[in-house]
Amino acid sequence: MQSVHPWPYARVSAHRGAGTMAPENTLEGFRAGLHHGFHAFETDAMLAKDGVPVLMHDERFGRTIRDTRSVPELTSLEIRSLDAGSWFAPQYTGVPPAGFEQAVRWCRANRVWLNIEIKPAKGAELETGRVVGRLTGELYADLVREGGATQAGIVPDAPLFSSFKPEALRGAMETAPNIPRGFLVDELPENWREVLEEMKCVALHCNQRRLTPEFAREVKALGYWLFCYTVNDPRRARELFSWGVDGLCTDRLDLVRPSL
Repeated sequence: MQSVHPWPYARVSAHRGAGTMAPENTLEGFRAGLHHGFHAFETDAMLAKDGVPVLMHDERFGRTIRDTRSVPELTSLEIRSLDAGSWFAPQYTGVPPAGFEQAVRWCRANRVWLNIEIKPAKGAELETGRVVGRLTGELYADLVREGGATQAGIVPDAPLFSSFKPEALRGAMETAPNIPRGFLVDELPENWREVLEEMKCVALHCNQRRLTPEFAREVKALGYWLFCYTVNDPRRARELFSWGVDGLCTDRLDLVRPSL
């Protein structure tokens, strides 16, 4: 049965806070996203060696940080001393990755909503979900409500969790049962319906390249919201919305505007 509850969040989010406008998952990047008019960000939370989450998409450094090590090898303080900006442009040299708590506090102060992707290092799926869930619940304690993980009970200013890893969602469900969850997929697994039901998700988050109108209708008919990544063409964004997609994220903050 199709959901009668409208999507409660912004329709367009800035991917990793900055898209292609500034270094991803840094406070400088978040400031760039805000400067471009976005008040909804997608970001990544991964545990460092000391069990403290930082904003990082890749487990192993090399793409955004010139280092051969990985997130689980360093403490959060060590990671936050690294240069996550010079890969993007010289003027960002020395910009560090953001700590998760630091980023959430900045977002709350600037009225920015978060789609928090729980991005565990290999083998740390359940623990990452538990830690990110617990800390998020503490940082949003004033907004967490009984039933807040249901479509009918969502508090729009509270965050949404998402993850490719069902065990990460399970961990978040254990420690933050009243914060809503979405299941992230690229290639659609055969058990996607079962995961959505078991993890009591409100939404399916999928690769926009793999979405068809027929599949969009199927997801919506089952009562779930539908979120797409990563949409960088406004014409494509409008097409997806016409298929019933509820929300999406973009790298092209200059083209796919928040008001689309």
